Amino acid sequence: MFTPRFLPRTRGLGLATAHLVVLGLAAFFTGSSAKADSTTGVVGFYPVSLPSGNSAWVCGLVTQEAFVGAPTTVTSDVNGKAVVTFSDVDWAVGTFPLHYAEPQSGICQGLAIDILSHTANSITLDTTPAAAGLSTSVVLTVRKHATIGGLLPTSGGLTPFSDSISIINSSGLQQTYYFNNIAGYWITGANVNSTNAVIRPGQGMIIQVNTAKTLMLGTGEVCHVKSTPSKTRAYPGVPNILGPINPLGNNTTLGALGVRTSLLAWSDTLVTLAPGSLLQTGLYVNTGSYLMSSLGQNGEGHTLPAGSGVVIGVNAAKNISLSPVTVSP
Repeated sequence: MFTPRFLPRTRGLGLATAHLVVLGLAAFFTGSSAKADSTTGVVGFYPVSLPSGNSAWVCGLVTQEAFVGAPTTVTSDVNGKAVVTFSDVDWAVGTFPLHYAEPQSGICQGLAIDILSHTANSITLDTTPAAAGLSTSVVLTVRKHATIGGLLPTSGGLTPFSDSISIINSSGLQQTYYFNNIAGYWITGANVNSTNAVIRPGQGMIIQVNTAKTLMLGTGEVCHVKSTPSKTRAYPGVPNILGPINPLGNNTTLGALGVRTSLLAWSDTLVTLAPGSLLQTGLYVNTGSYLMSSLGQNGEGHTLPAGSGVVIGVNAAKNISLSPVTVSP
């Protein structure tokens, strides 16, 4: 069982634990306002044991909160996109270049919604107010997207130009990345700098290694534990690899993922994969009461290594809920 040890936030320090090495715990809210320019919770890094071959994993960490607050107005621009305005802020140009806003309540609670642009006191989101359930009573958290460079700034232990990380986008296209240790950043096979390739919250990665090794996650800016509910988007006709945003513990279960209620009963599917080969090891559907395997067995208690990804198949685009992480000193 993981027991956090709260240490000064000094990068690279910490004693080895079962999983997360905690580097700090701090709260930076000031006064009684619901807003804050910056908030920080538990930060640290943790190892993942990779088998030789291909395996699917989900990063259990996010970036630091850049802003938290309830808007004063919610309107739409000429394209119908949500324009959310706040008081008592004065953001400089380029403050949110690769960021998202996450509603803390309502129908899209925990969903990362891309920020398309911003002014000194407003952000324009890639959604409509109605679709995201936005109002002046819905608090938004703004974070920078996790990127492959922010997650693994120095490869995390992967072999440069050989081991790889692949991400599948909403259209089903797979892009593969390698670490260029000469240039000091991640590249595509065409040698394009991909430091800012986005990994969305809860989105899985396919990691390929030639020999078994340990990958260290959380050594860059993507090093914060998220303890609030999350949602991630799933698309039809696409292998949606996703999993819990949870670096704590050794194992989890299918039931603990929290995805069942988001799956259309007897239609959407959940597939488990074998690390190393990525072969299908199980197929599950939502009966309305529990996840049932293709053999007719209750699969709620099926064990998964913490952080491993599963494949969600859906007939229509939808948000998939993921259970929050409980963090206690």
